[in-house]
Amino acid sequence: MDIAIIGGGIAGLTTALALKKKEISSVIYERADQMSEVGAGIWLQPNAIKVLHDLGLKEKILENAIQLDRVDITDAQLKPFVKGAAVVQDSEGNKIVSIHRAKLQQILIEALSMDCLKLAHEFKSLSRNSNKIVLEFEHTSVPADIVLAADGINSKIRKQLFPHSSLRHSGQTCWRGVAKFKLPEEFQNLGREAWGNNVRFGFSQVSNELVYWFAVAKAKPFEKDDNSKLKNRLNQMFENFHPIVNQIIGSTEAVKIIRGDLMDLKRLEKWHDHNICLLGDAAHATTPNMGQGAGQGIEDAYVLAQLFSQYKTTDKLFDKFEKLRREKVDYVVNNSWRFGKMAHNSAGRVILKTMMKLTPESVISKQLQKLYEIETYFD
Repeated sequence: MDIAIIGGGIAGLTTALALKKKEISSVIYERADQMSEVGAGIWLQPNAIKVLHDLGLKEKILENAIQLDRVDITDAQLKPFVKGAAVVQDSEGNKIVSIHRAKLQQILIEALSMDCLKLAHEFKSLSRNSNKIVLEFEHTSVPADIVLAADGINSKIRKQLFPHSSLRHSGQTCWRGVAKFKLPEEFQNLGREAWGNNVRFGFSQVSNELVYWFAVAKAKPFEKDDNSKLKNRLNQMFENFHPIVNQIIGSTEAVKIIRGDLMDLKRLEKWHDHNICLLGDAAHATTPNMGQGAGQGIEDAYVLAQLFSQYKTTDKLFDKFEKLRREKVDYVVNNSWRFGKMAHNSAGRVILKTMMKLTPESVISKQLQKLYEIETYFD
């Protein structure tokens, strides 16, 4: 059985590893000609850590990451509205982990055999030939029995299968970077998201000498930055914030600051068509406000691999996959969208702050424990 995974990002790599653990071979087709150091940082929440532990990678992850003792939402001067110590870890002690995205990608690649990762394969289209799927790449074509599309929020496979699918823009843009900067002791092993007037700034360590940060503001879609003016623009945007915010921005190379519009995918009625299935952002892209984008792709990988060993037909397999994953994915996408919109609205911020202050910590913890759970039963 030839299984082709389109996309060598976190979801695609984790899917190949989860299948490999079940002794099911697959091949990843990635458009980049080399897996270079790209991206900024990422917060992996306990549900993702559980899957990576199942794949034997937790120890390696922790060696190359920072475990966060607390994640706080704060005012512009970094004073927490409510401290989040009870919600950074699950009942098993798995904490939120802050890691450079490139380092995570490297760990996943090193756990794979290189013959299952094909670089410089930019997907163009697919067709069906008898029971086979023919994948057309820029310079070659490849037959496959099953195709798993992990090609991201702008998935070409999704557009071919479901041409009426569409993205929705949140009205916000996010800048991300990694600064060569050593945080003062009071901010080490902490996650911070500071709120100002329609702007947000978050940061945490990804190593002793590197800090991952993100900045969010209202913006029209598809705008571009002048790199020569970008840091000044960001510094002005956050001039009323705690001084460390501009110090972090100032310690970042402008050319390495990544800009991305915050968008999600309007809900699809189906994620699959016979023997082709979408996963990760290709199926259910979310805004990053709940920190669960990568985590939900990692969960997809785990669930799919469990089901592959139990179902003989792809229609039943992928139907079950959707039934197991729908409720949580919809919860993440919908609540992340609402949270982001309210955080950039004066009345919405008041409501959110009030809710955070009045909601018992035990209730918040219970809600998050449910989010951190992984489906472990299959029939």
